[in-house]
Amino acid sequence: MKETTFPPYPPRPTWDEYFMMMAKLAAVMATCPKRHVGAVVVKNRRIVTTGFNGAPPGLPHCTEVGCLVFEDEGTSCRRVLHAEHNAILQDSGKMNGATIYTSYLPCLDCMKAIIGAKIVEIVYEKESGSAKKRYQESRSFAEQAGIHLRKIPAVDIANYLLKHEQAH
Repeated sequence: MKETTFPPYPPRPTWDEYFMMMAKLAAVMATCPKRHVGAVVVKNRRIVTTGFNGAPPGLPHCTEVGCLVFEDEGTSCRRVLHAEHNAILQDSGKMNGATIYTSYLPCLDCMKAIIGAKIVEIVYEKESGSAKKRYQESRSFAEQAGIHLRKIPAVDIANYLLKHEQAH
């Protein structure tokens, strides 16, 4: 039997990096130009659902009719369901004990949905407006619900893909 040798192969991503890359891939489907966010719900290292920022089913997307912004409430688009909420709505019954990977620390509305779905951990890369009261309350809600928040370094999906493409 002849053994085949291969050139050194790039290291595999960690599980956190892998699932965050999947969340970033989901984000390319977002239909709100203000922010592209993706989310992936994972249980026992298996993807349960994914979500991205977009209008509720049957309603026009921001890319078609523009963002819905109430100036007295800041600059957030109110037309879209956030990625986290979208992922949870797909099958909230299977999320008890799961982890959600998402681009940003979830807002207060998404945090309430995460708590309701009994997700136990949130892994994210960035914080948007962390000084704002609604994000402080989001953290507080997570703490009260016993949800573990874990911020990880940014994952460069393009770099991983390039290294693996070059190895072939």
